[in-house]
Amino acid sequence: MKKILSAILCICMIFSLCACAGQSAGNTESAPGQSAAAPAPAETPAGADKASAADADGARFGDRVMIHFVKTQENTPAPDGSVILLFSYVTPKVIIEEKDEQSARINEQLCLLDEAYISGSGSEPGKNEILEDALDNFSYVKDKDADLSTSFSAARTAVCMRADGSVISFRYAKNIYTGGDPVYGCFAVNYSPESGEKLTLDALSADPDAFRKALTDGVIAAAKENSVLYGQLSEKEADPEGSIAAVVREDNWYFSAEGIAFIPDYGEIKPAELDLLVPYDALENVMDERYLPVKRSGDGSFDVLRIGEVTDGTVQVIDRLIVSDGEELYLKVDGTAYDVTISSFFFDHFAEGDARFHAKDRLWYASYMSDCALQLRTIVPNGIPDLMITYTDAHYLPHRLFISQSEDGAGVAIVDDTIEAVG
Repeated sequence: MKKILSAILCICMIFSLCACAGQSAGNTESAPGQSAAAPAPAETPAGADKASAADADGARFGDRVMIHFVKTQENTPAPDGSVILLFSYVTPKVIIEEKDEQSARINEQLCLLDEAYISGSGSEPGKNEILEDALDNFSYVKDKDADLSTSFSAARTAVCMRADGSVISFRYAKNIYTGGDPVYGCFAVNYSPESGEKLTLDALSADPDAFRKALTDGVIAAAKENSVLYGQLSEKEADPEGSIAAVVREDNWYFSAEGIAFIPDYGEIKPAELDLLVPYDALENVMDERYLPVKRSGDGSFDVLRIGEVTDGTVQVIDRLIVSDGEELYLKVDGTAYDVTISSFFFDHFAEGDARFHAKDRLWYASYMSDCALQLRTIVPNGIPDLMITYTDAHYLPHRLFISQSEDGAGVAIVDDTIEAVG
């Protein structure tokens, strides 16, 4: 039984890798819950959207970056029909307008991260190894009639932390459960939209030594701002500053709106697990200025319309997202909005404020939208919505909206986060 299931898993892994290769080659076949190729844009005055983009600091802001987050989930059954392994991962698919070659280059590198996750890399177990452990555990539990879980899991998510004409940054998080305490891990990757190549710390400055020193001083200062963290770290470590400085290394940093953040390995800095942020102000004299955040301007508002309600040629459609078999809608932005993200979410009735909203799966992202629309297919439920729209404004302040039924139940509407009104 064990050999048969392992053989099946090997075949599944081959198909997973082949599917990933297909994505990097530009496969746009879609299904409910997956992304679809953008339709031909409706007719619009030449340069209408580009003019709005120029208000967002023109050339420095760069071409629009859009990302589809494609989730792959594979559940492996045991002989009794129960699931012994839940294995999932999210693949970002990058689209940089007018930069097809750079987009393909980034997507190929992102696909290699999938292959490493599926196959295993270094000390990280791959799907086959986790399945072997799950099979051993299943046999033990059944043979001994032990009161233990027979279901193992491995999940990897990805979030875009910053995207513009200078950088595209992703933060990945992994959670693996094989009995006992879960194993957590995070890493980050950064790419240049201009070249499609991966960015390194040394590439960000003409003086790498001075830049690394500024980063080191910055993470130490960030840790010291947390008096509890630094106090407890000082009690446990003979050289607390040295322990913190070691966080400055490749593959664990990303660009955010506020600065460059470093991710300690899980358990590396006790007692807290947190990213250490070095603000851009501390790097202005040592980091190439093209990597500083772009200057923003403009305001934006959202509307959602059924396609039949829109006159042909009056809306510029930049992309299409299929969430489920439902209505065809336009999510329209008048003016300019930044970091537009669509996610599924769940709502906690017993919490208060921001704690009520928990993003589940990120589905789509655009670095900015200016007087344009996303074509969206989804079911709009009665009561509490299931899609959340987040974005930032010209001042980098976050906002949250939802797609819901209109008050009379006859149409669709955008509602804010006073969401009890539609529950």
